[in-house]
Formats: sequence, structure tokens, C-alpha cells
Amino acid sequence: MKLEPQFYQFLKQVAANNNREWFKAHKNEFDKMVFEPFKRLTEAVIAKMQQIDPQIQIDFKQAAFRFYRDTRFSADKTPYKLWMGAAVSRDGRKNTRYPELYFQFGPGENFIAAGLYRPDKDTLYKIRKTIAQNPQPFKESMTDSDVYKYFPEGFQGERNKRLPHKAWMQVAQNYPCILNKQFFVVKYYRPEDILRPDLDEFIIAHYRAVKKFNNWLLELH
Repeated sequence: MKLEPQFYQFLKQVAANNNREWFKAHKNEFDKMVFEPFKRLTEAVIAKMQQIDPQIQIDFKQAAFRFYRDTRFSADKTPYKLWMGAAVSRDGRKNTRYPELYFQFGPGENFIAAGLYRPDKDTLYKIRKTIAQNPQPFKESMTDSDVYKYFPEGFQGERNKRLPHKAWMQVAQNYPCILNKQFFVVKYYRPEDILRPDLDEFIIAHYRAVKKFNNWLLELH
């Protein structure tokens, strides 16, 4: 499964004509060149992810982010995004608990990410508690050599400066990742890197690269 050059070409036109009148006149082109190809790609990725985790039972609508921007509280009033993106996990794009795979493609920015970007309060507590009790498996999952094949910068994420439990702060001296509020990896690409015939499998390979972390996280549930 792949995307064609027209995918990027049309999004460049949107960037130059980001208004409702122009888009309405070219909606059929958007559907043909951007929406439908991205939908097919996402559905292919979902199907492959279900082979890895059968509990992923979502459809395209649950995975894909809207192309239409929410401009209510933004100084930028342009109505359309310049990219298409989707998050594949057990909870789709609303995920806050499970390992996920996110991909976003457009002429300005292309990247593939994995891990857990927005853990909710309860999940973050479970993660930190488990690290405090037995930090070594967590450390091994984050430093696995397969991770660095696809994500040279390793795991990233914002961190707290302090934690509510004194014992956790002691653990942080040797395992500072317990301070993390996020646990994700990301790799940026050029459009020409994305225009490949095996794009769905290429995306999946990024999820497989963090298999140890994914499995560690699923064990918490």
C-alpha cells in the first residue's frame, strides 16, 4: 500500500489556497488524491496491527484525525490542515492507556511515532509504580537495540521535576525516566522517503521496533 505524488501535490495547493471557497470547488480532487488513498493506507495499517494485537478493533474513523481545523481558539483561522494523520491503538486516536502507532504525512512534515504520548493520570501512576518496584525490565524495554534502528534519538517525552513519593524520587536518581510524563519515539522523513510501495509495512516496522516497551506497557493492564 502506498501514497502517490499527487497526495503531496494537492496538499501544497491547499497551502496556497487555504480557504473554504477554493476547497469546496476542489473537494472531489481532495477525496481522490488525498482522503481515499490515506484511508486505504490507514486501513491496511490497522489490519496489520490487528495481527500483532487482536484487541485492536477500530476503524478508520476512530484512528484518523480530522482534516478540518478547529479555529475557535486559534489566531490562525485557516480552515484546513496541511497533513493527514492517524493513531492506531486499542482506543484509536483517543488513546491514553495503550501502546500506539502514529503517522502523519504532508508536504511540510512527515513522521512516524510509537509509544504512549498522552498517558492518563491512572496509567501514568501505574507506569511509575511498576518502575519503582522493578525498574530493570522497563529500562531494558527503552534501551533495546531495535529501538535505535528506527529511532536514533531513543525515547522522548516531557518530565516532571519532582514526584509525589519520596521513594520514587530516589529511584529517579538511577532511572530518571520515572520522571517522564510521556514515553514516545519519533522519526522524521522527507516526502520522497514516504513515497514507497511498501509504506504500510514500513510504518508497521516502527511499531515492531519498540516491541519490548509495547509488551511491557500491555502487561500493566
